[in-house]
Amino acid sequence: MKLKTFLSFVAPSVIAMLALIAVPLVGVVYLAFHNSYVKTQVVEITTEVPLFGGKTRKQVRQVPQPVLDEDGRPVQVSEYVGTANLSAAADIERLAAAKSYREVMNIDFWRALEFTLLYTFVTLPLILVIGFGVASAVDGLIRQLRGPVIFATLLPFIITPVVGSLSIYWLFLDNAIVASAIQALGFGKVYFLQDGWTIRSLIIFYGVWHATPFAFIVLYAGLQSVPQDAIEAAVIDGASRWERVRYVVIPHLMPLFVLITLIHMMDAYRVFEPVLVFGSNLYANSLQYLTYYVLFEKNIHKAAAYAVLTVVGITVLLIPVLARTWREQRA
Repeated sequence: MKLKTFLSFVAPSVIAMLALIAVPLVGVVYLAFHNSYVKTQVVEITTEVPLFGGKTRKQVRQVPQPVLDEDGRPVQVSEYVGTANLSAAADIERLAAAKSYREVMNIDFWRALEFTLLYTFVTLPLILVIGFGVASAVDGLIRQLRGPVIFATLLPFIITPVVGSLSIYWLFLDNAIVASAIQALGFGKVYFLQDGWTIRSLIIFYGVWHATPFAFIVLYAGLQSVPQDAIEAAVIDGASRWERVRYVVIPHLMPLFVLITLIHMMDAYRVFEPVLVFGSNLYANSLQYLTYYVLFEKNIHKAAAYAVLTVVGITVLLIPVLARTWREQRA
């Protein structure tokens, strides 16, 4: 392929990545390592205070006022502060002084990190196992049923996260379908949205429900490429169904399992919509929601610090998987 032809295909993607990913990321990193404020100066203001008998007395006060530029606008000053914003965001001083797990969980960043990691590592194995199970089941269906079943299975992944979160939220309201059905069966009234563990469970349930179709469709596509001669050889050798899955199918699909793991870890670590919809930041906060909340409070430098810490966290989680993949490819 000629270089000009290659660049004509690659250039739009490179430009889009630079404009939508690299430039905003550089801006966020800059904000995380700087503080900005309005430059002020102390000005003496003299006022006359009226006294009795028509007399007055001069009063001099020193008042801070913003410094104006030539256009009459306040002068903004940006100051490099190193990792001060990151330390303040993670509240390192309170963390060092904490003497119990409860005190650590009273710190916003660490409480959000705790649920973010919980959500990531609980949903990941579930979507891998359920996705593979559904893919295997659909692969065993007759051809006429596969299309409708695949379409129905992909619906949770097709709808937007906010709509999906609202669907789960509305189902488990105090007087909604699920609570009413449980009460009708004689188990009493259940309030799903009043306890921390139930709210966390529902958010995790949403994560599995929303992400499993992606794992399913990737693994289902991979099942179509499983070498049938290897399966037939395993059958001739007397391998059971489970042994064929374990020693033939799963090793063949392992690159796809790694791909799903990488994508889901990046996506799950940035969980935001269900936390926002459930209004559960007291019980199930996340780093992405914390960044949004701080930014909403107009603390842009602290929000940028949270965003940088989120990127660092995702990188740390992905390094072991990427290192293992690199070693396998090298071997």
